[in-house]
Order: sequence, then structure tokens, then C-alpha cells
Amino acid sequence: MKPINNQNFILIIILILCLPAMLQGKDKPLEVGIEHEKKLGNMLPLDLEFRNSDGTVKTLKDIITKPTVLALVYYRCPGICSPLLTSLSEVIDKADIEPGKDYQVLTISFDSRETYDIAAKWKKNYFNGMTRTLKDEDWYFMTGDSLNVAKISDAVGFRFKSDGKDDFIHAGALMMISPEGKITRYLLGTSYLPFDFKMAVVESGKGISSPPITKLLAYCFSYDPEGNRYVFNFNRVAGTVIFLGVGIFFVVLLVKGRKKTNSGDNNG
Repeated sequence: MKPINNQNFILIIILILCLPAMLQGKDKPLEVGIEHEKKLGNMLPLDLEFRNSDGTVKTLKDIITKPTVLALVYYRCPGICSPLLTSLSEVIDKADIEPGKDYQVLTISFDSRETYDIAAKWKKNYFNGMTRTLKDEDWYFMTGDSLNVAKISDAVGFRFKSDGKDDFIHAGALMMISPEGKITRYLLGTSYLPFDFKMAVVESGKGISSPPITKLLAYCFSYDPEGNRYVFNFNRVAGTVIFLGVGIFFVVLLVKGRKKTNSGDNNG
């Protein structure tokens, strides 16, 4: 058995030292309000019931009959919910796909205290501010009780918690749902490009589950609940770059060490 040379010994020590950092957070649960737990390919429980803005109660099975854009918000939100819905209404106007024909939109309040008349008010406000003329069934605004809200939130990996007062800490995203109820795509944040939106809807119609285009951006940016915005995570990115750099450096040393060893054996 050949003795371990210096380069191999150093590499083993580095790996041992880095192992705790590599494993840190592996099984750590997501912090509420910071990220979405992406559950691509999972099916929604279609028997869940929610109250529409006209006061009628419908199940998800009654509603989801075509590609569906799902937004979980609460209507009196002082933070990112209004920018999210505004951006959603703008991309509906701009994207060259037709709501009602190619897809539908479903907004559900995760605040069980909100009533359907509040949903009706917000629906009217957004419909009046849009260029497109939408039918009532093109974009649902709904509310629900705590049990149904909890079930749909868990199904799509949406996390929220009370801020200790009357509001909630949460992140923002759109979830794309296939006509069969399968989660096919996440569009993270509160700003959406018409092309990304269209492609997400098209994929949803085909039932294709794919990782979000913004996966790399989601890694590089973290949600700031105090500022209600996404900020560049310098520590995470810098740590990754440094770790990869150190790894590449020691791999190079290891390869060079093996070449020298082999060369010495051949000469001997």
C-alpha cells in the first residue's frame, strides 16, 4: 500500500474541515417567509373549497379546467401582494396569449379573516385598470377558511407567518397548474416577463414540470421581509465561489502530484 503523499493529505484535511459546512442546512426546514418549497410535479388536492368573489363556493376541480396561474396573497397586504397582482395584471395585458382561452388566473387569500366582498372589491379594481376585457371566470378572486388555506399552501410549498401584529411575512411567486391539477412551474418574485409567463403557461398546458428559469437567481437572491424585496445574497454567492475555487485548486494539485508520482515510477 502506497503512503499518502502531502497533496492527498492536505486534500483530505480540507474535505474534513468543509464537511460540516457542506452538510449544514441539508435537513434544515425552510424559514417561513423567505423561500418557497418548490413541489414541481405534485398534484393539488382538487376537493378543496373556496368562496368566490360573488359569494358562491367552488372546489378547485370546478375551477381548474385549463392551465391556471395561481397566486396566493392577502388583499389588504401592505407589502408585496399589491405589486405582485399589479405585475400580474400587466403581464396578462402584454403577453400574446389569451386569458379565458389559453389559461385562467386564480388568486386566493391566505388570510382566512378576509371575506368574499373584499375579494370582489380587489377584483373590480384590477379589472378596471386593465387594457384587456376579462370575463369573471378568466380571473378568480377567492377567499377560504383556515383549513383549506393551510392545505393549498402546503400543497404548493407556500410559507407565511404572522408578523406579531395584523399582517404576515411571506414571499411572492406565481404557481403554474396544469388542467389536471399538477404543479408545473414557479415564477418567483413580483415582476414577470411576458415571454417567461407565456412559456410557463404553454408548459402547464402540456403538463410539463420544469425547474423555474429563475432558479439561479433564486439562489443568488434572498427575500428581505423587512424591506419587502429580494436582495443579493453576497455571503452565499461569495462562499460558493470561494469553495469552488479551493476545490479546483486542490484538484489541480492532486492531479499534478499523481503525474509526478507516475513519472517517478516510470523512471525508476
